[in-house]
Amino acid sequence: MSDTKTKYLFDRGLSPSFTFSSNRWLYGACILLVFLVILTYSGAIRNNFVGWDDSEYVINNKLVRSEGETNLKEIFSTVISLNYQPLTILSLNLNDNSCMNCPDRISPKPFIIGNILLHALNTILVFALIYLLFTRNLLLAFFVAALFAVHPMHVESVAWISARKDVLSSFFFLSGLITWYKYLNDQAKKYLWLALTYMLYILACLSKATAVVFPVIAILISYLSLGDEAENSYKSALVKTFSSKSLLALLPLFALSLFFGIMAFQIQGGENFLGMLTFMKEPDSVINIVAPFSWLQRSQIACYGFFVYLIKFVYPVNQSAFYPYPDVNEMNHGNFPIILWLSLLGFVVTILLVVLSLKKTKIYLFSFGFYLVMLVLVLQFISVGKAILAERYTYLPYIGISIIPAYFVSRSSGRSRYWLLLLSGSFIITLLILARNQVNVWYSTETLFSQSIENHPDQELAWRARGKYYYGQSAQVENRDGKKILEDKALSDFKVAIEHKTASADVYEGVGVILQSRGELKTALQLLNVAVKLHPTNGRTYYNRAMILDQMNLKEEAIKDYDAALAKDPTQTLAVLRNRSALYLETGKYDKALKDCDELIRIDNSNYINYFNRAYSKVMLKDYQGAIADYRIVLKFKPDDKQTTEQLRVLMEYTGNKSGFSR
Repeated sequence: MSDTKTKYLFDRGLSPSFTFSSNRWLYGACILLVFLVILTYSGAIRNNFVGWDDSEYVINNKLVRSEGETNLKEIFSTVISLNYQPLTILSLNLNDNSCMNCPDRISPKPFIIGNILLHALNTILVFALIYLLFTRNLLLAFFVAALFAVHPMHVESVAWISARKDVLSSFFFLSGLITWYKYLNDQAKKYLWLALTYMLYILACLSKATAVVFPVIAILISYLSLGDEAENSYKSALVKTFSSKSLLALLPLFALSLFFGIMAFQIQGGENFLGMLTFMKEPDSVINIVAPFSWLQRSQIACYGFFVYLIKFVYPVNQSAFYPYPDVNEMNHGNFPIILWLSLLGFVVTILLVVLSLKKTKIYLFSFGFYLVMLVLVLQFISVGKAILAERYTYLPYIGISIIPAYFVSRSSGRSRYWLLLLSGSFIITLLILARNQVNVWYSTETLFSQSIENHPDQELAWRARGKYYYGQSAQVENRDGKKILEDKALSDFKVAIEHKTASADVYEGVGVILQSRGELKTALQLLNVAVKLHPTNGRTYYNRAMILDQMNLKEEAIKDYDAALAKDPTQTLAVLRNRSALYLETGKYDKALKDCDELIRIDNSNYINYFNRAYSKVMLKDYQGAIADYRIVLKFKPDDKQTTEQLRVLMEYTGNKSGFSR
């Protein structure tokens, strides 16, 4: 090895004695990394869909459950859950399956296996990227990749089916970073590598919008890849990195970042980008829905997230699917404002220390730079959603932080190396055990939100989500005692959510429907009134309130609610028409009942009840021949129906001898 090359290695703080060139070592490391992934996530294959976006992304998503030829045009023009990620939806579509014995006739297993496979591939890509960036230091690359493979904070991105966007986007993102490195170092094929980089970057953005930070990470890689033996090598490297020649290749990437960034911001705000897209459901902006924070507060919150994620890297306990903002009072009083100020101060000090470290090594700038850049869009400078933190946001950022401990382990020698390797191995095993436990938490909606309730008992979201799960399960249970047990659990959780001032109409509606089934109609009606006020466009809520009004003998009010239910949710047409036509008959609106029956028969001509009700409407409207025809159809379905037979007999006698018919 030349002196120049040796100096280049030490400039990055690495020892050339711990590099490996044998393919056997590389293959062995990759096999071991895949084994770690399988060992960590094998339990996830038994998991189910959870009541947190899985319904919108998969179960009730016609783009995923295509039941035929995939409609690519629709996939690439549809926004789901305020996110434009067509490649993610396409990948989920490829996992679509039919499972007649599964709830909702679809199995979660292929989707989860897909996530695990992508995570395994990403782990190998992390290994390859670090191996290339740090002059083929196998120990450093393996340690970083092993942490990536088993870290419990990554479980959300892998075990949660709706987080497919994380693992898929990361696959293209990491692949693009590798091709960018090859562009910088393979002069013979540099333009081929550059073209591949552009393509992979676009694919990453089409999988998840946060990939727009790619060009900045590319700059960090360019900086790290520049070696200079001059005394002020870091200054020389910075100048070369930001030279016009170096930045020229990045301009298309920044232009794409601007395009995808503006698109994502507008979509998150509920706007249709250039009128090109359609929303799966009516959009509601999720930007700034927590509180009108000042820019100082936003900066403090961002710094707070920066350090909490660091703490979670070394001490990943008390995990949760949801990390809520503190309430407004806590944000402005007590200890939390002090923590925010300390976080801001700590962040400034960290940046200063990283800058000072440049005189000796590039390792800290690259590591913290990678970590910060990958986090910057999710550090809540702009409040998006109601969570101050989210575990899935650490999926790629932790690569940067992992480099630092791996760096010290790879530099060690002698007795210190033995102890550091022992400590590192113990840490990885501990993380693996914690991750396996967290995988089990994602088994179901109940287990997932029970953990959130345990860690954040004052937040209504988890109570609400678990209550909706129990409520949904109760509807599938035929056993009366089992149904009541689940309804009682749902009521208990819903009531806690209401105590914590939930703004979810589903909670009030759920409690109201359960109380209706138990005969507590007055209270049920009050709760449904609240639900309608909170969500006045939900047709299902009007439908449920109409049934309560009907039971309370408020027929006219019930009819109005059925009208609203039909107007706001056409998917309920059959159920609404059945109930409304019966009310029209009861209230003497026979012409309207006839129209509803006509529509019911047009939609479903196999239900004899519709013909029976239509026959009665025709009788009252004196269309006797029409009624006779309908009664005869009823008897074709039910030849032994005594009521129909008697009605038909009376009607036949009446049409032949009016004195023989009496209404």
